[in-house]
Amino acid sequence: MRRRLGPALAICGLALALLGGASASSPSSGSALPPPTFRPSAAWLTVTTGSSNIPNLEASVWAITARSNLAALAPYDLFNGLRHLSRGAVLVWASTAGRGGPNVTFGRSAWPLPLSTFRVDRSWEGQPASNVQQRLRWAAVHGWHLDVRVYFATQHPGKRLLRTAQQELDRLRLPGG
Repeated sequence: MRRRLGPALAICGLALALLGGASASSPSSGSALPPPTFRPSAAWLTVTTGSSNIPNLEASVWAITARSNLAALAPYDLFNGLRHLSRGAVLVWASTAGRGGPNVTFGRSAWPLPLSTFRVDRSWEGQPASNVQQRLRWAAVHGWHLDVRVYFATQHPGKRLLRTAQQELDRLRLPGG
């Protein structure tokens, strides 16, 4: 069955296309960093910025469970988009934060990233709604610094939802991989 992705995803695609054009014409501040990617899955939809050499813009990829309210997938307005995250959905955001080994900010991590090692944030600055939980991991893996976040529309995700999130983290690929 073919699913119509709707205007929210079309707008995201347009913004990403414009961003791609902007990065191609921006002055280079070194080599562009590639984003992490996800191995394909029919159960997930993904959107990416592609490589970025725009200062202060991390190369990113977002994945959301395919049966979600797609209005939640708003990469350039993510926190407002999270207000639309379905209770049984998961949204994963992974960014390339640079190259290097472990340090104070980016701790050494196993690969694939275990969700159980993520910091659980039940409230944080910019939180769009009290029901949205964020799990955060800044990790150093195989010479990459990654910023990975997992969002749930519940403060108490059950085992099934946690397993769904871990399965997507297991599909996460390192930049350029």
